[in-house]
Amino acid sequence: MFVQEETELTKERTDELNRLVIWKLTALWAFSEAALGGVLHAFKVPFSGIFIGSASATLISLIAYFSNSKTSILKATLMVVLVKAMVSPHTPLTAYFAVFLQGTMGQLLFLNKKFFRLSAMLLAVLTLLTSSMQKIIILTVVFGKTLWESIDLFVNFVAKKFLSSENSIDFSFSYLIVGIYLGIHLLFGVFIGYIAGKLPYWIEDVIKTNGLEIKSFKESGNNFVRKKKGKRKRWWQRPSGLLFFTFAAVMVILSYFYPEFGKNKAYEIIIMTLRAIVIMILWYTLLAPLLLKLFKRYVSKKQTVYSTEINKIISVFPHLRSIAVYSWKISSSEKSLRKIKSFIIYLIAFILLTEFDNR
Repeated sequence: MFVQEETELTKERTDELNRLVIWKLTALWAFSEAALGGVLHAFKVPFSGIFIGSASATLISLIAYFSNSKTSILKATLMVVLVKAMVSPHTPLTAYFAVFLQGTMGQLLFLNKKFFRLSAMLLAVLTLLTSSMQKIIILTVVFGKTLWESIDLFVNFVAKKFLSSENSIDFSFSYLIVGIYLGIHLLFGVFIGYIAGKLPYWIEDVIKTNGLEIKSFKESGNNFVRKKKGKRKRWWQRPSGLLFFTFAAVMVILSYFYPEFGKNKAYEIIIMTLRAIVIMILWYTLLAPLLLKLFKRYVSKKQTVYSTEINKIISVFPHLRSIAVYSWKISSSEKSLRKIKSFIIYLIAFILLTEFDNR
């Protein structure tokens, strides 16, 4: 009887520790979604979606590894979305959709944990590929096929001028751009998938060999501040929008002076531009506000239900920031990819061993 009671107590203690680990990983995922995007945007880091998607895939894999519940990923996804909506209320609707999609893919892939490393690899690859394909699909929907045809025609024109060739170059440069873009995301997906699959074992090894012990982080002056964001720029005010209008204007001008562009190309480009403007106006003034209103209504109800958990997650953001800074410092002796690997391992290990005051 005593053995049975001791076994039950041990199981309860183990379940409680697992829940605590999942809570910490969920908080880190929410922190990366709320803070990482802002940091990357501030430093104008290209391919920022790769870094945010990589963090999500890695943390979802860790949640799956340490969790004993079959629904832990879905619950963590909901908490991340709720925290993201509270901390970054101006986040576009597509960003929330991306988080939901990543969580759903993770939930499905990790239903069977016997193939953990393979599932982690697939999750990372699918996360980054869907992120890149989403952007390509949006471009095609907004601008139509004319955009890709215009790119091919322009590159063909420039190449013929530089190569002094009278023959047109039968080469689709737009396919090359899309292929390179997808290829970069695929390579990063494989790399992140490998790290995510090995990370739990690396973390356990570091904890055992180094004997990391952290009681609490109580630094002052490192509070996470929700900065008031300025009004979001519309797509035509951003560099990419200005580049598009410049490209469209150049193509229209060239079509009047060079017959190889075709008589109707100028009209096609004008129609493409008008089409893009109409679609974006409808999206920003009608569809997006309506969908965002419905989404915020749903989020508001959930935030009321999970208000305590959400506030606890947000309250540890300053500690997570301090741990991240400290982990980066102790990884500074490494170089290039080894430094990144060391930073990730120490970051997760320190967070798992930290005793937060409000838990």
